[in-house]
Amino acid sequence: LRCCVPALLLAAAVPSVPPLATLFLSGLRSGLLTFGGAYTVIPFLQHDAVLRGAWMTNQQFLDGIALSSMLPAPMVIFATFVGYVGGGPLGSLALTAGIFLPAFAFTIAGYRYVEQLVANRATHAFLDGVTAGVIGLMAVTSGELARAALTDAASLAIFAAALLALSRWSARWSVPAVVIAAGLAGIALYRA
Repeated sequence: LRCCVPALLLAAAVPSVPPLATLFLSGLRSGLLTFGGAYTVIPFLQHDAVLRGAWMTNQQFLDGIALSSMLPAPMVIFATFVGYVGGGPLGSLALTAGIFLPAFAFTIAGYRYVEQLVANRATHAFLDGVTAGVIGLMAVTSGELARAALTDAASLAIFAAALLALSRWSARWSVPAVVIAAGLAGIALYRA
């Protein structure tokens, strides 16, 4: 029994591996429910990957957001990362395809009808309400991720310095520079 305890502990620590269909459907649901921009996908992916599916941790989720924000098309890269953690190379393809399928389908098949629908005042008011709901979801998810990331005075200080730098500096490379600087500060503070 003693020889099996480490193996059992390791098995309990490994996140679950979702089937490819689950990854695709998670991406599809996120893609269908994203109003107002690519960043609205974050709450839906966080719910599926961390809370419901448990194929990644909040820390891995935060790492993915940080790394993807340094590159062009951050939400494409982030969705691909979440899918990769969940199911390897095929998982990354499944989740990414699911997220972008609605946008391509609406553009190709129903652009004229979607534009007419959005031009309708009642529909536009409904979509404004949905957008407000998505902003609320993003706020709640941001709070959950902040609780996971800001665990002590050092992480709070790095966050405050990064926020101040981003509010004062609006250069093209400000976000990647601040992410790299915050990462280096974290390594310096937490490695010691």
